Amino acid sequence: MKVLLINPPRKHMIRWTVTDWELDLGEISSFPPLGLMYLASYLREHTNYACGIIDAVAENMNYEQLKHGARAFGPDVVGITSFTFTFYDVLQTAKIVKEVDPKIHVCLGGPHTWLFPDEILSHPEFDSLVIGDGEIAFKELLDRLEQGTSFSDINWAVVYREGDRIVKTGKARHIADLDELPFPAFDLLDSNKYYATFGKSSTMATIVSSRGCPFRCTYCQVLDKKYRTRSPENIIQEMFVYYDKGIRDFYFFDDMFNITAKRVIEISERILDSRMGGNIRWLFRGRVDVISEEMLKIAKKAGCTQVLLGVEDYTDEGLRKIKKNITLKQAFDAVRMIKKHGIETSTNWIIGFPHHKSRQDIYELINTAIQIDSDYAQFSILQLFPGSEMFEECVREGSLTADRWSNFVKHPPKTYYIELYTKFLSAQELSELYKEAHIRYYRRIGYILGRLMKLRSFAEFRVKAKAAMAILR
Repeated sequence: MKVLLINPPRKHMIRWTVTDWELDLGEISSFPPLGLMYLASYLREHTNYACGIIDAVAENMNYEQLKHGARAFGPDVVGITSFTFTFYDVLQTAKIVKEVDPKIHVCLGGPHTWLFPDEILSHPEFDSLVIGDGEIAFKELLDRLEQGTSFSDINWAVVYREGDRIVKTGKARHIADLDELPFPAFDLLDSNKYYATFGKSSTMATIVSSRGCPFRCTYCQVLDKKYRTRSPENIIQEMFVYYDKGIRDFYFFDDMFNITAKRVIEISERILDSRMGGNIRWLFRGRVDVISEEMLKIAKKAGCTQVLLGVEDYTDEGLRKIKKNITLKQAFDAVRMIKKHGIETSTNWIIGFPHHKSRQDIYELINTAIQIDSDYAQFSILQLFPGSEMFEECVREGSLTADRWSNFVKHPPKTYYIELYTKFLSAQELSELYKEAHIRYYRRIGYILGRLMKLRSFAEFRVKAKAAMAILR
């Protein structure tokens, strides 16, 4: 059996601004499709199926090129990864696959499948869905296809059509011991296609050292709340794979890397004790309330160059309302401590929460972001998806349409705008404030001069210049 895994093009992503300015994150960073890479490596270790990956995003493919690639591979089964905001392109990709050969079995996975299984399977181009951790479930589905037997006895969450009936097997399950998984099949992709502005070289390896997030932020759609970690030893072994290929920059892409300071210390100690000690750079996404001097001291020594922090709001009252479980003082203290140890910081902020009732509230948020003085800041407009507590609250109060997303999945248009929370500020105002936040933050003369003085290589300059042009134009 030949299995082709596809990361679809992103030609028609849903939009969250109604103005002509929207920051294209693809110009700032490009990350590999780790979910597909894990699927491929698991299949290669546990089956004899031939596997391939097409990352149409990194390759900047159009649909004709994608069709040519799929036809050249000649798959029996195609697995497609899906996010809600890319569903139009996901559906077009499935249609392209069926044009290549109607007999190809198309299976969809990714976060999107948790929410809208029935709506997805209303499209005849999709034959099955996998919900939850996909490695074992997808392998079992392929085995049944190979044997020509029913999916009904699969214990993992698989959804499929049986005539006109939609059948769901098992519950969404999680792989408890992540160390049992083989490392992602990075050899199936061109590592030179992946980069980020916060790297110091032109190539960066992306690593997921845990899965899930145990926190309950009301705006968040993370459906996997069962937090699981890989052992430090297992993480170091994966880093060796990339290190031996000449890669020196690493990005821990976890939803929650620093669940405790102790975990960061243990991973840092393993790095220092390994042959990579003193020769690599790495960064992680984390929380402000788990930052400590001891952790930062050893992380810096082990090569940590940046910490990305989710702050989101500008008052303690607002942070309580969104159940962030942090304080503004903790955010200021964390940035100060991190910078004291010579590590860069990046902060995330959200405008348009239901308690942001005026333009002045957003100006205060921008002012707070500038005052906290992180090296980078990323602003976004509140985007609420089904599955988040805040979405359900807004539906109950009549501020959002309950079935708008399910209707989108049934009939996805080429151009689609997220329904923003507009009780106090219009979509036009929020879009203008989103742009203004970036302008005020990044067009400060002192900020620009400071960033220029910190550049250490032409590769770093090239990547950061590309991001600067995206923001400043």
